[in-house]
Amino acid sequence: MGTNLESNFDQVFTSQQIYRLLLDAMARPGKIVTLAKLEIDPPEGLSWSIAGLAFTLLDQETTFAALPDHESWGHYLCLNTGSRQAAVSEAEFIIIDGRVDLPELLVVNRGDLLFPDRGATLMVMVSSVGGDGADTRLTLQGPGIPGQASLTLGGLCPGNLERAQTLNREFPLGVDLMISDNRGALVCIPRSSAITAEVDG
Repeated sequence: MGTNLESNFDQVFTSQQIYRLLLDAMARPGKIVTLAKLEIDPPEGLSWSIAGLAFTLLDQETTFAALPDHESWGHYLCLNTGSRQAAVSEAEFIIIDGRVDLPELLVVNRGDLLFPDRGATLMVMVSSVGGDGADTRLTLQGPGIPGQASLTLGGLCPGNLERAQTLNREFPLGVDLMISDNRGALVCIPRSSAITAEVDG
């Protein structure tokens, strides 16, 4: 399972659809968009929505890492995108199971003052985005947000949230977050957004 070349993913039409939604979500932090269900078969633990984002953004010129490290994820994404795996500290894109506590997030590339745009993009799987089962409430402020935006998430490990806040503490350095659940709900939080969080328990 998940080791196959996906023939049902249209690299032109479907990628363009997903990319347009991504642009909208990134320009309006906290806004939830919904990806159309993809008929693909990713390996166990990798959601179809995160796989679709990876298919859209990864190519032969990019690098990625997976957290936690899953050999099957790496093989599947290399096969279907042409991208290459790299160390967590060097990869441009990090595919993350946000429900698992991941201390190694703190070594993710945040860019530098000359090239802050070289900071990594994190594609984060959670249990729910804006739906039932929410245990985390975020308040976002920054560019693209009139006043402030509210967002609820379910299944994001509190430690990972704290690490994302730490990574983005020194703007323009930081990482961009793309957070999605298995229903296809997607929200983006760019490094320019300040995050205040309330976590149940």
